[in-house]
Amino acid sequence: MKTTPASTVSPSLAPPVVLGVALTIAHHEGLRRSLRTAFGLSTRAINLRIDPGMDLIFLCETTLPGSLPCLSALTHPSVTAVTLREACLTWNQPQGQAIGRGTPTLGALESGSCFLTANSRKIPIATFGPRNVHAARIDMELQGQPNLLEFLRSEWFTLEISGTNRRRLTRPLAFQANLQFEVQTRPTLAAA
Repeated sequence: MKTTPASTVSPSLAPPVVLGVALTIAHHEGLRRSLRTAFGLSTRAINLRIDPGMDLIFLCETTLPGSLPCLSALTHPSVTAVTLREACLTWNQPQGQAIGRGTPTLGALESGSCFLTANSRKIPIATFGPRNVHAARIDMELQGQPNLLEFLRSEWFTLEISGTNRRRLTRPLAFQANLQFEVQTRPTLAAA
């Protein structure tokens, strides 16, 4: 029996793993108003201390179990690496609602980043800027090719989308983050 050294065998690629997560950027009340209500501060004091641009910052995140059915392929012991292949955001258009004045679409966003957090570690995996933004879809740019296996195999992990708006949101903005991962498995040794 003869084996080929592992270094000369390219890793086999398993089918991609697709994760789709529904997220919502909540209705925007305005940071100044929220602080005034919560702390009883005067409007003048708040205006002096808060950058107006902070009204245009958004953050939405969700914590997910590593036991999701779509991630079951990652539990196989032969899996050695998981890298992000594609990342996009798609707008969830409310049923019966046409795009019009006051309708929040992805076009309200200016820029943003996507992060994964697990076991007290946070890693940026994708970003987008003004040229990536369209009303119904945002194709994000990948941030390198880090191995995300330990993040997605953890008991719980957090997916975060955060960034800046072009304008204030008058209604909640619902969308879906779609992540496609490439799975690499340990190569099988050729026998002669």
